[in-house]
Amino acid sequence: MTALVSVEVLEVIELAPALERHFGAARSWNHGTRPAEPGVYVWSVQGGVLYIGSAASLARRLADYDDWIVKYDPEDRWEVSVVHMLKTLGATVGWLPTIDYADALVLESRLIEWHRAKVGIAPIVVGWEAKKESRRERSQTWARNLWNDQQALLSVSQGDSPWPDSGQAA
Repeated sequence: MTALVSVEVLEVIELAPALERHFGAARSWNHGTRPAEPGVYVWSVQGGVLYIGSAASLARRLADYDDWIVKYDPEDRWEVSVVHMLKTLGATVGWLPTIDYADALVLESRLIEWHRAKVGIAPIVVGWEAKKESRRERSQTWARNLWNDQQALLSVSQGDSPWPDSGQAA
């Protein structure tokens, strides 16, 4: 069973002071055609920040997210938690180009830390480096496989018993 917990998140507009400090002038999030340039992006729901990321190419990264979100069916299987949350919550994205990818990485970190400074936590949908063969990737794969296995058990038993392992040999 899950528990519903309310947490405070910044509204996208509340990232403005961090953007102004970083760029030296006010900036507004873009929502149209995505450039091949590096930059940062923020996924939000009803104006509330869910996820902050960076990309070497905004067009390529956000197209990847669009593809992952469209193809993902949370009723069928669990995938990366970021994609799961963006899809199930119906998030939308805004983006800002930066001078280069190094600047995008710095701005991403600054925005996350600004969020943490204002409300005490990082944005609630958190991604981190998932390098191939990393401990994080192995743990995520393990959790995804467990979730998918549990879903398969639930669909087989479909209410036969309140206990997921009843009638099965150990």
